[in-house]
Amino acid sequence: MYEEKQTFDVLKRTVPDFANNGDIILAYTIDGKPGSGNFPKKDSRLYVKSTECQNGATADWSSQYWGLINVEPGENKKVVCTVHFTEEYREDILNGADPVLNEELVPVTIEDKGVVKKADLKEDWYSYKDKRWANAVILNETGKSQNIEAGTQIQEDWIESYFVWIPKYSYKLFDDKLGLYESQTGKGNKTNMVIDIKFGLVNTKDGIAGECATPMLNEYQGESGGSGECKQGDYITHPAFLAFDTNGIWVGKFEPNKNSANQIQIKPNVSAWIVDTIGEGFQIAKSYKETTNLQSHMMKNTEWGAIANLTQSIYGRCTQNSCTRVAGNFSTVTGAENKTSYVNNSVGASTTNNYSGIYDLHGGEWEVLASVMLNQENTEPMYGNSGLDSSSLSDERYYDIYKYSSATNYSKRILGDATGEFGPFSMSEKDKYSNQHYIGSMYMEMAQFLDSTHPWFYRGGYYWDYEIQTGGVFSFHHMDGGRAGTFRVVLAPES
Repeated sequence: MYEEKQTFDVLKRTVPDFANNGDIILAYTIDGKPGSGNFPKKDSRLYVKSTECQNGATADWSSQYWGLINVEPGENKKVVCTVHFTEEYREDILNGADPVLNEELVPVTIEDKGVVKKADLKEDWYSYKDKRWANAVILNETGKSQNIEAGTQIQEDWIESYFVWIPKYSYKLFDDKLGLYESQTGKGNKTNMVIDIKFGLVNTKDGIAGECATPMLNEYQGESGGSGECKQGDYITHPAFLAFDTNGIWVGKFEPNKNSANQIQIKPNVSAWIVDTIGEGFQIAKSYKETTNLQSHMMKNTEWGAIANLTQSIYGRCTQNSCTRVAGNFSTVTGAENKTSYVNNSVGASTTNNYSGIYDLHGGEWEVLASVMLNQENTEPMYGNSGLDSSSLSDERYYDIYKYSSATNYSKRILGDATGEFGPFSMSEKDKYSNQHYIGSMYMEMAQFLDSTHPWFYRGGYYWDYEIQTGGVFSFHHMDGGRAGTFRVVLAPES
């Protein structure tokens, strides 16, 4: 709340891009308490959570300038804003898209051989700049009974599930056709293409130079086949973050599995949970933390795409000029690289090439996704053998929807889902089993779009596919909704 005694005059020349002739007045809080004394300096080890302005004014905070930017005065020439600081660590480049925690999610760091320690929230427990993604765990009943202080090791048998934070971001559209490939047009090679990422909470808009609004079917779902006003080189808010209007998503670090009581857990060094239908995985994931503010659900194709894009950036597996492919898991055991177990340094199978990343995206088991194609009239989903129907898919936030297509028509992609944009597409050479596959331009991984008998996506590849090199973070395939593999849990915490 603004209070006159806690304000500080700011000269307009110290505020970049501010053209109003009036004054800017700042107040501040620290962890919810009104500030006193001088306005905090840049070296104060305080971090900005949010900025709140009065009378219709808006502004963003710049940690670089240590001041307000993009100031819009609103009703009055006098702009009055409160900057909300916290002593908890925030990373400047995330621009407010820092991890959202609650009472169940325990922030952790993961050291060599997978050693887990409770993080100190006032220290830099993550750094996307240094490819250290934020991790958190949910404890089981034994773990919850422990008095765990910051810096203390958390025993593996105290942990129920591991999660990794994907901060909200926009990315630069890189494909000259925006993924609108209606057929196979020949081989391409995007292996060393580095995707440009900008973290932040502000959605891109049409009419602003260098960006465009995300094409949306409705408030919650990206538009299949849509490009809106977008063109190559524009930045676009990734659609994975729009369905739940979140600062980011927590993604299961591994494929899920069962504990001794047949309840879901997400841990390394165990066999992935194989479901009979997509519907089974959909209900298991949704019910995991449905009664909390974590909004758990089965991963969607756009959410997989958000991970894939971030992996193919300088914050994942890339330098400024080249990238390395996520290594395969040539087993059904979670967290493995080839057949090297998680605790024996299987970091090549991680999205970051270190223990902070996400595992099992290449090989392991095929992962079914909450993403379905419409019928030929584009009027209703083709449920197939999924076990789902209109009542179970009544909430549009929990699934992606695609227009009717065929296996080699990639133009019905959703921008950001890591399918059509990774064309052109072609037929592979024969492998040692004399098989051929439709492949894309990223690591020559399998690329089969949805069709009339296979209206559901699954991704990542099967552990056997590691041997023939068609699986991977950028591989996608189709299925009828029946038994085909495992799934992945995503949490969309309320900010």
